[in-house]
Amino acid sequence: MGILKGTLPALLTPYSNDRMINEKEFIRYCEFGIENGLDGLFCNGSAGDSQALSIESQVRLMKLSKDASKGRVPIITGITSSVYKNTIVLSEEAYKLGLDALLLAMPYYYKFDEETLLEYIKDLALKVKLPLYIYNIPLFAPALSLNFIEKISKLNNIAGIKDSSGDALLLNHILDMVPQNFDVFVGREEIYAEALFLGAKGSMTSIGGIFPELMSAIYQAMNDKKYERALLIQKSLLKVIRFGMSISFPMGFALLLKARGFEFANATIHPLSSLTKEKLDICFDKAKELIKTLEKETGIRL
Repeated sequence: MGILKGTLPALLTPYSNDRMINEKEFIRYCEFGIENGLDGLFCNGSAGDSQALSIESQVRLMKLSKDASKGRVPIITGITSSVYKNTIVLSEEAYKLGLDALLLAMPYYYKFDEETLLEYIKDLALKVKLPLYIYNIPLFAPALSLNFIEKISKLNNIAGIKDSSGDALLLNHILDMVPQNFDVFVGREEIYAEALFLGAKGSMTSIGGIFPELMSAIYQAMNDKKYERALLIQKSLLKVIRFGMSISFPMGFALLLKARGFEFANATIHPLSSLTKEKLDICFDKAKELIKTLEKETGIRL
């Protein structure tokens, strides 16, 4: 149903010294990804600080993504919010800007049963004007059961799902139960190759934007049936994923992107303690060493 496939990045948001979006660097970051094999752009996700940004800032990131793409690749934007009206506003702005799809996680903070969440999705699916992907991210929002996912897969205008549970068993069952025209994307880099083998359409991950050369190489290797090559690259990425998650999310991933040469005056929009800043400075050298190790292990120049 959807037009998305392949390797998409969960784009981080670079900030300047005043904790405003560094627009020039964001566009350079998008261009870097497209030039290195990405099949689309995904802005306003968890890695991009979406839930800490104003509506205006999220809309600005949509426009910057559109400008950077220049029609070369499709763009999907997150529209998640616990404020129903904000979700509608974000979807309308995405449509006006000519984006291609929307990604929605369930409302967080207040707990709802699955029947209520199902009505929530049905209601939004009727209102939004772009294909809607549902986001299963138990780390931050209500976890979606297999039964729930099967139900939403049959709704009109629900194009697919991004599953960031990291649960390979759940992913296997999702792919077995949903209709063929329901797109399944994996949100965890650790199981990208396996997900593609099982029938997933692609991935939307933080590492996809930081190391687009490697994530797109996994996708290509799987398409070429070079399974050992795909698994070798994926295994090599595990160490940088652990590094990224060892620091408060998404700051560890921002540090990796900074080590690749991008300007991140601040790793998050929030104020940081001096102790945290010191930790980030110490970890920066380790991030650069990890990049050298990736080059050596994969044979891909970074």
